[in-house]
Amino acid sequence: MTAATATRQRLARRGGDAARWLLGPGAAVSIVALLAWSVFLRTRNLDAPFWIDEGISVGVANFPFSEIPSELGKDGNPPVYYLLLHLWLRVFGDGESAAHALSATFAVATVPFSYLLAKVPFGRRTAVAAAAVAAVLPYLTYFGQETRMYAMVAFLSLLVAGAHLRVFEQGARAWRVALVVVLIVLLYTHSWGVFLVGGSVLAVGTRALLQPRGPERMRVIRIGFLIHLAAAVVWLPWIPTLIRQARDTGAPWSLRPDLSMLLEGLGSIAQPQVTASIFVVALVFGFAALGAAARGRLQGPAIPAPREAADLRGHATVLGVLLLSTLLFAWIGSLLSPAWANRYMGVLVGPAVLLAGLLLTRSGRIGVTVLVVLLLVWGTDTQGGRLNGKGTPVAMADAAAGELRAGDLVISTHPEQLPVIAYDLRRRGVPDGVRYATALGRQPDVRIFDWRKALDRLQAAEPWMVARRLVDEQRPGSRVLLVLPVLSAGNWQGPWTRLVADRSRAWRALLQADPRLQMVGRRPVTGPGRGVFGVLFTVRP
Repeated sequence: MTAATATRQRLARRGGDAARWLLGPGAAVSIVALLAWSVFLRTRNLDAPFWIDEGISVGVANFPFSEIPSELGKDGNPPVYYLLLHLWLRVFGDGESAAHALSATFAVATVPFSYLLAKVPFGRRTAVAAAAVAAVLPYLTYFGQETRMYAMVAFLSLLVAGAHLRVFEQGARAWRVALVVVLIVLLYTHSWGVFLVGGSVLAVGTRALLQPRGPERMRVIRIGFLIHLAAAVVWLPWIPTLIRQARDTGAPWSLRPDLSMLLEGLGSIAQPQVTASIFVVALVFGFAALGAAARGRLQGPAIPAPREAADLRGHATVLGVLLLSTLLFAWIGSLLSPAWANRYMGVLVGPAVLLAGLLLTRSGRIGVTVLVVLLLVWGTDTQGGRLNGKGTPVAMADAAAGELRAGDLVISTHPEQLPVIAYDLRRRGVPDGVRYATALGRQPDVRIFDWRKALDRLQAAEPWMVARRLVDEQRPGSRVLLVLPVLSAGNWQGPWTRLVADRSRAWRALLQADPRLQMVGRRPVTGPGRGVFGVLFTVRP
């Protein structure tokens, strides 16, 4: 043996010893390092500008605390996130970085909680792997820097998934109470929480079927029934509001999902597409490998013994049912009432993270290799391109804010853009006396868009009638800023968005031909490629 070979072997042994220590006794050091990594990834773009929904989030959060639940009758979401955001903004302010930091907190919190939830049922090595997946998962990196409830929903889904690993143990009363509380908070945080609750019910049924004897099955069913009954009772007062929201607000911008969108939704938490495909295939392979190990047909490094593999396969089956049934319930629900969006997939994050930690570390060297590759790819992506490439009013506001005075009028032909447009203009010094309107007419309160019967109301709002009334109210010499969406980018195929596009073209043509108005110019003069732009007019004497 040459000296060089001996040196390499010695270094390899030391590296192996270090890795075993970091995955074993030194797991706390690993979690601290993963936390630091996660914080780095999820704070690079905290100052990214708000897009439509974020403007609405901040607007709703700026209502008085007690008024927020009732105001959400116009929007279509439950109140918990907005109430929490209200308190957060009172402490830290409503700037982009401050508002985004709440979501970043939830995204980063998934790291230690993934470890804590996986440690007892899976062991420290797998728990560290789950924490590593949570630290770099693209969904959490992206929505951890957006002022919406999706990172919070992902965190809650992790707690639900982790609780399902422990809640049926003997003497696990604290876990059962915790699961009830988490399910209640989830149901009051986002409407898609109901699909995760449905998945949770099926996960209980799956756990019951895995029990070897009838009395144990009945015990699992009884505990699961009481947990979900308690959550349902507390959720009951919100159901009338939910029904009204579904009837009156819905999601007119959405299309009914097809099968390809079902698969795309599953992969969206692990995008881009290539790594998402690898991630999904690796989970399937890992489950198959774990099943083979449980039957004694697969042995080797990172492969558990048959008895341990059988126990782990039971946990993986429960998590898999929770993941896939939640996705399927959401898909079926969106077929009945279109409300499909990949950003809602936070309900899948919890079971996906724990499954990944388990299946990629207990399926042999292939799974471990895939895990390392995914961590390297995801762990170097701060999602800056996507976060800063969203369609926002920033370029328009930068160009037009200095030309607006009290008494001027801002009209958004894309109605739900108005809260974020007003936010960006105010942040750039536009005075409170500026008036705001949409294609529906004057909007005295720009904090929220009223989605109730919005499609019907926009269809009934004839552009020439609304425009005539708005311009008639303006004094000579005042200015009118018409804010239009960039129709060359984005999806304009839904019932709502298609109508918005038609109305935007009509409004631009009407105001440019209006003899009462003189066009000053486009704001900005060129661009942007996404979001909105403005056309500035002066009211003739």
